[in-house]
Amino acid sequence: MPLRPRSRTTLYDAIAYLASACDGARRRDGHGFNADHVAGGRRLAQASRWSRRGRRRARQLVRFYRRQLITAGFDVGALLNGRRPRRRSRSFRRQNPAQWAVDPTGVHRLRYWSGVRWTHLVAQDVPA
Repeated sequence: MPLRPRSRTTLYDAIAYLASACDGARRRDGHGFNADHVAGGRRLAQASRWSRRGRRRARQLVRFYRRQLITAGFDVGALLNGRRPRRRSRSFRRQNPAQWAVDPTGVHRLRYWSGVRWTHLVAQDVPA
């Protein structure tokens, strides 16, 4: 059974998404961290806990990549203000069911659509 992401979006989810969409700014522009943010962003994505400094850096990255995260379905305002993300209507969720789909960033073959947003979960083949 494939992994399913949490329903509540966190700063960590946003950073993990950016790190998963990152190709080191070599293959494709417009997705993931730019060259200046690759090392620090990936370090944040791999950390199990963040210090205050790490949390502050994550918030700066979310602000910097605001448009990219909004396109991926993240509620950036809620992330930065600590609010719950807005709920999607039943008709939206029915029209956009959770599933593995072609990665819109083009970095990976497949990416998991949670029914609300693109996640950091990626795969090269359809899971069994």
